[in-house]
Amino acid sequence: MASIRDVAELADVSTATVSHVINGTRPVSSELTERVRQAMALLSYRPDAVARSLRRRETLTIGMLVPSIEIPFFASVVYSVERAASDYGYSVILCNSGWQQATEEAQLQDLLARRVDGLICISAQMGPAEIAPVVETGTPVVMFERQMPGVDLDSVGLDNAQGARLATRHLLDHGHRRIAIVCGPAISSVSTERIDGFRQTLTSAGLTLDPGLVFTGDYLSDSGRQALDYFLTLDEPPTAIFAFNDMMALGLLQALYERGLVAPDAMAVVGFDGISLSQYTSPSLTTVRQPLEVMGRAAVELLLARIRGEGPGEAQHVTLEPELIVRDSSIHNHQSVEFTHVSDH
Repeated sequence: MASIRDVAELADVSTATVSHVINGTRPVSSELTERVRQAMALLSYRPDAVARSLRRRETLTIGMLVPSIEIPFFASVVYSVERAASDYGYSVILCNSGWQQATEEAQLQDLLARRVDGLICISAQMGPAEIAPVVETGTPVVMFERQMPGVDLDSVGLDNAQGARLATRHLLDHGHRRIAIVCGPAISSVSTERIDGFRQTLTSAGLTLDPGLVFTGDYLSDSGRQALDYFLTLDEPPTAIFAFNDMMALGLLQALYERGLVAPDAMAVVGFDGISLSQYTSPSLTTVRQPLEVMGRAAVELLLARIRGEGPGEAQHVTLEPELIVRDSSIHNHQSVEFTHVSDH
């Protein structure tokens, strides 16, 4: 069985350098880090997790709370977090709340009982009162997708208003003036931010948000189907629909197809998230892509900094920029294009 000394010799570095790469105890250059990881792979070397946890008085586990792994966006987030955590020698314990606040609270207590070193939380409902028992234990927490007002916690999220502006401006630029939205649950601050961006862009074009063109969904594909049923009952249906996640947008595309209609001829459709499935539909889906791999790694690195006591006193908030990926569902005869900035002036 290979030892840490064997890894050091093969990588031509000191055993201390190997230890720092494995434990993340000191910064190591990317070149040396890659040499160490290649040597570990060649020798099939696996650090002794039990010994490490005893030595560092840590369990080397991160708890992660998500609303529903059924939604591909959350599955992709979990994958990115697990990859990043693994690079630092940590494992992830995953909990699905099913959008239920009582379940979230029970899962938080269970994760604390398992003595996880820190938590990454995606929650639409959790507030200061629910997270207080975790904060009181001194367990570091990073919020994903949103900040939590009133609590000094690190967070990683997206500029959701900018993402909505990109999607809306794209539809306006292609002649649409009657644009509907399929938003998320009212409890979701993410959905609220996207509504704000949508409204701002309409206003800049001299338009107002028509309440009759707003349908509230639950981020699942059936919401898209229900939304189309509703929009088609209107005296003047929309010419374009902006869904606040890709799953609802895919439901819209399917519902159009079942009626013998095709996007963008019948209606242009734009989604949000950039899940991998969106490029394989027919028509392929125009979507606002989130940089999930970068976001997941940022969340892990913020959390590990807190676990090691290296973070600054004040909460850190990382906000990433979205990209608009233009495909067949919103425009004919295009080439895929990415946009990261838009001006309303």
